Amino acid sequence: MASSTKEKVQDSKYSREFQTWWAEKYGMINKGDKAVCVSCSGTVVCRTYISSVKRHFETNHKSFCEKSEPEQKELIASAIKDRNKQSTSMFKHVSKNCLTSAASYSAANAIARHGKPFQEGEFLKEAWLACAPSLFDDFDNKDKIIQRIKDVPLSRNTMKDRILKLAENVTDQQKNDINSAPFISLCLDESIDITKSARLAVLLDIV
Repeated sequence: MASSTKEKVQDSKYSREFQTWWAEKYGMINKGDKAVCVSCSGTVVCRTYISSVKRHFETNHKSFCEKSEPEQKELIASAIKDRNKQSTSMFKHVSKNCLTSAASYSAANAIARHGKPFQEGEFLKEAWLACAPSLFDDFDNKDKIIQRIKDVPLSRNTMKDRILKLAENVTDQQKNDINSAPFISLCLDESIDITKSARLAVLLDIV
């Protein structure tokens, strides 16, 4: 009796886990605790394939069921291949956006450190694009490099947004350092700016 109960528990656990053969037979891929249909992007909870995966396939894709088994496998394999291509394309797009955003933040950081106006970002891009054809003339991927420079967001509004976010990040880091420091040394002084206006200068030494 105990052995029978154990087998039922194991079978139940097995049926609730995603099975790799669902991909070939039903066009389902694993995503977290759900199975995703490559044909319609519908999701089903992996409880039992009879009540969820199989039912989804037979209810929503009746035209597949009417075809022969070899035809079903061919169509499902093609759908999975197309989905993988889309995922790869999306990953490349996101990766490229991450790189151009990082370059944009680097430019904004340089502009802020040197006290330059926000529109200097547009000047930087113009200068890069003017230099690139000569600088990268002997590179096989010269056109790709130039296109990547064009893709970097360096408009005035973008530089303003980037610098504000960088300043916010610095402030957050300072707060974290102060809160985590066992001791701090604080010094208050008066500072005169370029317009001869007096300002409070706060010097903080974190021990």
